[in-house]
Amino acid sequence: MPTSPAQIAAARANGAKSHGPQTAQGKLASSRNALSHGLTARTVVLQNESAEDYQADLRAYLHHFLPVGKPEIDLVHQLAAANWRVTRYAAIESGLLEQKMDDQADQLEAKYEVINERHRLAIAFEALSGANGALALLNRYQARLHREYQRLLKTIIELQTARLAAESKLPKQPKLPNEPKPVTKKRLVEKPSSHQPAIMIAALAPTAPSDPPGR
Repeated sequence: MPTSPAQIAAARANGAKSHGPQTAQGKLASSRNALSHGLTARTVVLQNESAEDYQADLRAYLHHFLPVGKPEIDLVHQLAAANWRVTRYAAIESGLLEQKMDDQADQLEAKYEVINERHRLAIAFEALSGANGALALLNRYQARLHREYQRLLKTIIELQTARLAAESKLPKQPKLPNEPKPVTKKRLVEKPSSHQPAIMIAALAPTAPSDPPGR
């Protein structure tokens, strides 16, 4: 059954009332729930990579940013995925150079009596770094991923900064007044005026103790 315009409007109104979890505990719980949404290990991790390691990285990103709402959650997922790919290409670079050094080992031993590991690495790098070489292509991928990571990082920081600023402007709940303290009843003694008869003044004055009998 299709959704009516009235139902859509009601859903939007209800969504506008929600500002997401407010406490640190609530935000942490929300970020943990985000592990089951958006990008997953199946779309990021290759078959020879560790899905558990990727999930651990993703949890660390979610714990750090504590995203609220789908836009923030999606951005944090994308940021974790970009970081994973940057790490992957760093490993590819190492793998390419090591493989090239292995391929050149016999040739270099025949050409040089003694060659240190730095020279082996430099020769392998030179062989791979042509205009259309594997390292040149890899460097372009790495530069693109670094830019993507920085863009995502800037976006999530700006989005969360704007949200926190908006939350700080929300009207705060008024504090309940404290219960009034009970009034302490004091005994009031009326000061005799000069117009009262002398006998009344004498009656109000304290009497001196009488002498004991037989004295």
